[in-house]
Amino acid sequence: MMLIAGGAVAGVLYWRHSTAAPIDWAGTGPSTVVVRVHPADGLSDVAQTLVGAGVVANAKYFVTVASDDGRLSGLQPGYYRVHQHSAAQVVVGELADKNNRLGQMRVIPGQTLADRTAVSPTGAKSVKQGILSAIAAACVPTDGQGSCFSVDDLWKVEETASPSDLNVVGWAVDDVTKAPDARRRLEGLILPGDYTIPPGSTAQQALTAVVSASAAQWNTTGIVAAANARHLTPYELATVASLVQAEAIGPDMSKVARVIYNRLADGMKLEFDSTVNYGLNRTQISTDKSERLDAANLYSTYAHAGLTPTPIGAPGPQALDAADDPATGTWLYFVAVDLDGNSCFSTTIEQHEACIAEARKNGVFG
Repeated sequence: MMLIAGGAVAGVLYWRHSTAAPIDWAGTGPSTVVVRVHPADGLSDVAQTLVGAGVVANAKYFVTVASDDGRLSGLQPGYYRVHQHSAAQVVVGELADKNNRLGQMRVIPGQTLADRTAVSPTGAKSVKQGILSAIAAACVPTDGQGSCFSVDDLWKVEETASPSDLNVVGWAVDDVTKAPDARRRLEGLILPGDYTIPPGSTAQQALTAVVSASAAQWNTTGIVAAANARHLTPYELATVASLVQAEAIGPDMSKVARVIYNRLADGMKLEFDSTVNYGLNRTQISTDKSERLDAANLYSTYAHAGLTPTPIGAPGPQALDAADDPATGTWLYFVAVDLDGNSCFSTTIEQHEACIAEARKNGVFG
């Protein structure tokens, strides 16, 4: 499908005879076009799209060249910028060049909607890109030189568009609607993975494309059945998974999930520093007492009982598995004991104090 075309069409043709259609163009044409490769497209489908967009001269010849070349055997769905009236071999190279694939963005486990300030144990600061900033960075204008939507445009949509218009996964619609902070209402609902922002999208179209694709992923996870088995709502299970993602590295995730369930069952506050930091739009290992006890931070699980009002980031597959199937144990406490993120788990406060002493010895916090 041709989306963008511009410039004069020119090129030299290879003719089979004077009245026949060309079998190939020569070299690289002067104008560009954006074509779409659909998820189920094979080489023949791609070839027909390219012929229709004026990119290659002959579909069968392109398939032959591409098959012999081999680089398009793993061609991914998406949007690609290529030159019109170009030699088949040239177009194969352009499609194989990852720099010509447009509108791509990736969500990683634990990523949040907003940018966050990351503070290292040494006090050094950096910025972790948020999902909305990543979407804005993936914008491609339709005319090749016009303006794109901004991060602020995306935030306006995130805060005001109805969940149904954004195609939020069905089980989360009510929770999104009643979220206490509009800027966090979609948090945790965009799963880790690769997403495509169609060229020429408006801010609402772009955010809807990502939320819709994530909803399709959610519908393959089995989260509804898993939540029912644990007597939770799917949204609550997603929230637990986001806490696990924020608090633990892989080997410890199932234990952290168990601590969450044990503390909730015993009527204890979760008391996770990650939730305090989330409310402050930052990431760091520790917090101070005044920050932990600040009731104005609705995400402080020191100041407020139960789960956070929304998830606190994008839960990855391992965190979701841990929330669904936690380890067996009586642990009520854990703390990161080294700078690699490994945790020490305990059942009694005395054991926990020993773990904290080990963490201090290892320089995790003062």
